[in-house]
Amino acid sequence: MKKVVSVLFALQIMFCAFCLPSMMYVNSKEGLNVRSAPSMKAEKRGALKYGELVKVAGEGDMVTIDGISAHWTKIILYYGDDGDESSYGWVFGGYLQEKFPMSEDDFIARLKRLSKTGDDFFHNDFFPKDDSINYMQDGKWQESFYAHFTQALPNYACRYFDYETHNEVVAIRDCFIYQEPKAVESCGELRFVAAGEKFSVEKVAGWGIKDGTLFPVYEIGGYAYIRGIDVTGSDCVLKASDGKGGFHKLVYQPVLTGVTEGDLSNYDDRMPPTHENLESYFSHELTYEMKFLRGGFGTNFACYTDPSGKKYEFSIDGRASRFKLQYPLIMKNPVPIIQKSFFYGGMGGGEYSTELFGVQVRESGVNLHKLCEYSYTSADAGFDGMAYHYFDDDGFCVYEFQTDEIGKVIKNERHFYVKNNRRLCEFNSSWASDEPAGESNAGTFKKGKYCNPVCRLKLRTSPNLYGEKINTISGGTLLQVLEVGKEATIDGFKSNWVKVKAVNKERFVEGYEFTQSGWVFGAYLK
Repeated sequence: MKKVVSVLFALQIMFCAFCLPSMMYVNSKEGLNVRSAPSMKAEKRGALKYGELVKVAGEGDMVTIDGISAHWTKIILYYGDDGDESSYGWVFGGYLQEKFPMSEDDFIARLKRLSKTGDDFFHNDFFPKDDSINYMQDGKWQESFYAHFTQALPNYACRYFDYETHNEVVAIRDCFIYQEPKAVESCGELRFVAAGEKFSVEKVAGWGIKDGTLFPVYEIGGYAYIRGIDVTGSDCVLKASDGKGGFHKLVYQPVLTGVTEGDLSNYDDRMPPTHENLESYFSHELTYEMKFLRGGFGTNFACYTDPSGKKYEFSIDGRASRFKLQYPLIMKNPVPIIQKSFFYGGMGGGEYSTELFGVQVRESGVNLHKLCEYSYTSADAGFDGMAYHYFDDDGFCVYEFQTDEIGKVIKNERHFYVKNNRRLCEFNSSWASDEPAGESNAGTFKKGKYCNPVCRLKLRTSPNLYGEKINTISGGTLLQVLEVGKEATIDGFKSNWVKVKAVNKERFVEGYEFTQSGWVFGAYLK
């Protein structure tokens, strides 16, 4: 009988040990002391943070501390070469639990506070559990029933974005990176990442779905990972100088709308998509090119920041190929303007459209007030056109030019928009024919002042028509005067040659980045 009891007792111990969770979280907000033995009198070997993950190695006696009855719990501190007792510690199990004790927002806020002390890491096995996020790990979705998506964030680790981002992403909010453990048995670490921090992504290591949006989990070097839901491409971080050393900023996160599991190929449609199929589809240039040719991408996240640093999250409806943030310092009382551009067509051309929105900041947040829209068609089939806008001291002008398929001019007109003083972001409009022309304005330019071209304008290496052409400046590009050169008369207009630079990040008509200064003839500057 004693043998049977002994066997049953041994089986019970084995069963209980087997039932012990292998990993648990600290749920004491004051942290949890680690001791060398299962006793309050034992030597203190360190402390664990609230929310930190520990690996359980065994249980000790049942005790009551702080009115809570629980076992002493043996935990693994680190993995020594010989597995000696120095690699273990003891904590009171009443302050351990299986579920992560904080919301993600609370956790990030705690990491942010700790980052100021240089202690900004938490032991963890992966990103914290979030009921709105389903991760793919080891090639399988954690909850396959919820593995469905209706839109997807871009993969910035693929070649399609090389031209714009060079595989660089920027954190759109305070978040964290996950660092893999150095040993198989160890826990990984989560570290705080401040909004605006930049990373170079190397490849997609996994996937997640948040509220119907598929996103990559990027490897960023050294076995560290960041979630695509927390970042955007570096080209989606826009700044416009306020002329006083500060900036208006727009950060947005593009999303491929209308993308579902049914768009993927080479997998059994009765099962969730595999990592390989997802990576193949979201690395292919045609995936993004087809969206670009049909109006561009949607916007999953947008945030405007004023020069004082105050942030305003808001929504942008519809799709766009590209956004641009403008703050026309040429105007007496400038307002932030968001330029939204999109394209419908094919490789042989199509329709190019632009919408301008005034940014209205109120107590309730940001409202976008539509100012105007314009478009033109340019195609190999014979249609040709051009459209752009430029600013003056109290408003802006839109120029549209269009020919039909046989080359006949069907539109050649300007629309003037003058600011209505009663509403900061509303403009009154009027109309005139013909393209913008130059004017005699010699002697009106001053170093440091702002201007913009009323048409496409050649940037040259020297102040004369013989100067080598650098590239072509787009109409409306905000410029600052660096130097005023000699007077000249060209095309019947008397003006100065003016050395200028781009105030904000710009591109030439040819597509190259506008990074160098040069000379332009001032008759075509406002």
